[in-house]
Amino acid sequence: MEVHHHPELHHKTKKFKEYFLEFLMIFLAVTLGFFAESLREHISEKEKADVFARSLYADFKSDTASLHQLMTFTESKIMAIDSLDYFIHLPRQRINDSTLYIGILFLASTFQFDNINGTYEQIKNSGSLRFFDQSLVNLMNSYDATSLKLKLMEDWENKVLFEQVLPKTSRMFNFSVFNDLRNKGNINHEMYFREMDDGSVFVLLNQSQIIKRLRERQFNQHKLLLQKANEILGELKKEYDLDK
Repeated sequence: MEVHHHPELHHKTKKFKEYFLEFLMIFLAVTLGFFAESLREHISEKEKADVFARSLYADFKSDTASLHQLMTFTESKIMAIDSLDYFIHLPRQRINDSTLYIGILFLASTFQFDNINGTYEQIKNSGSLRFFDQSLVNLMNSYDATSLKLKLMEDWENKVLFEQVLPKTSRMFNFSVFNDLRNKGNINHEMYFREMDDGSVFVLLNQSQIIKRLRERQFNQHKLLLQKANEILGELKKEYDLDK
């Protein structure tokens, strides 16, 4: 029987240089892949930051407009409160009565700051604040803290209004006249005055001073918020080349 012998397999031993070249090629491929992925993430984050920046810019623009309106209302409210003591003691005449009703309407009305913070909350909750410079992040965080402080002041004013001022004024004045004034039409209802004794008037005027003081404190927060909002808009405009 003929026996076939397999030829011996001769394994060629690689030299150290060949191992090193293979290692170097693998290392370069991994490194290039890492840098490519980092570059892709960087571009993606920059694109997201640009989108967020434009949305933030629109939000803070809207906030500044709201703050200007709110400050105008607050100044008018404070002026109306200052006039109450004078007009409430004047002889009852239609012109005097209508002016007094306007003052009481301002006293009993409120206008609160409803900041548009949807983009900021989305950025904060998603961990995307890291896309922005720390100085801008600090500004936005400070703005948010100031707006929360303002909200507490507004809540306190509302508490005084609903628990003290409105119950008092509802017994003394005709609220249908306030509706006429809000609708900017003619006063079609009787401008009556009830419980106008010295004690009731004294209580009402004291309540008005409490509201005035609360509004003055809010006005300071309005100015501070407006300053911070303008600083944020300036930083966004400079960093992301946003139009005016």
